[in-house]
Amino acid sequence: MARRSGQSGVVVKKGQMWHGRYYEDVPGQIERVRRSVPIGLVSEMTKPEAKRKLRTMLEQQGLNSAETFIQTVRPGRTFAEQAQWWQENKLLLHSLSYQDTRGIYIKSHLIPYFGTTPVCVLGEQQAQEFVAHLVRQKLAPSTIESIVGTLKAILGKDARDWTLVLPKPSDDEQRYFTQPEMLRIVEAARGKWRPFFALLGETGLRFGEAAGLHVEDLDFAGCRVHVRRSIYRHIEKATKSRAGVRVVDISPAVAQLLQTHLAGRTTGRVFMTRTGQALMKDHSRHVLYRILEVLGIPKGGLHAFRHGRVSILQAAGTPPDLIKRWIGHSNLRTTSRYTHFEDSFRKDAASRVGLFTGVAT
Repeated sequence: MARRSGQSGVVVKKGQMWHGRYYEDVPGQIERVRRSVPIGLVSEMTKPEAKRKLRTMLEQQGLNSAETFIQTVRPGRTFAEQAQWWQENKLLLHSLSYQDTRGIYIKSHLIPYFGTTPVCVLGEQQAQEFVAHLVRQKLAPSTIESIVGTLKAILGKDARDWTLVLPKPSDDEQRYFTQPEMLRIVEAARGKWRPFFALLGETGLRFGEAAGLHVEDLDFAGCRVHVRRSIYRHIEKATKSRAGVRVVDISPAVAQLLQTHLAGRTTGRVFMTRTGQALMKDHSRHVLYRILEVLGIPKGGLHAFRHGRVSILQAAGTPPDLIKRWIGHSNLRTTSRYTHFEDSFRKDAASRVGLFTGVAT
């Protein structure tokens, strides 16, 4: 906002009255507000007298004072201040993993771009320019969508109706491990990592769910795993959703691997470090990456086990509702996004249900 010079206002005649018109600055608002006040009867004062009275009124209100100038040119709450308030009062009500991810978005992208900008001037146009900025940073479409979602959450209801143009998702499929790849990974793993990766491949458990398992959660006689909690940064917490609390059936072979790994232990965590701490995701991912590099298998993260398991179950004709229950999804639509079919499976399926299958041509 540019500095305003002092003003004396304008006097106009309206009927039998002199009226004074002037502009007033409003804190946090760029455009000034036009005001009009009655000064006196035309029959009782001349126009010059009315102008002098208006000037006195403006001085009494302090509209031309330095203090008023400082108050009005000072912007309203900045985006950085609004973001801090949102983090302290709303973000902390979410899960730790959600807090960490949104915190990174705020620190790395939103504050550097919008930090000192007054919230009152942020609109759809500025947000769309920000989207273009993120695209130029070569961020993934899904990441851009999440960052923009965080921006809208911080700004609140005024941003909900924005119709922003976002980059289209990539056609590249989410990385998933095939069954042969999983078997090679398990075979190459050593120590606790062999039963750990076998469990991920057999059940599709999220990393936090597998790392949070206690020995009491394993039912070797019934070949079942009871998922009751998750773990994040050594802290036990509830599962991602209510559907996450579930019982997952496993094969006798994986049950035997887990039992051998425990070596008679009946309490404590199923998987832990040498110091008794829960596994850390970053370290576990690093171990997986080293195995993949040695085996020459294309890089994939821990979540690739989960996508792979859903795909194997779908290809085997497992009832969708059972898959949803085992995987811990809240709805089948999410399960569908985890399903991937290999080229060989699609070709075989097409041959089995082809129009001329079983018909002499």
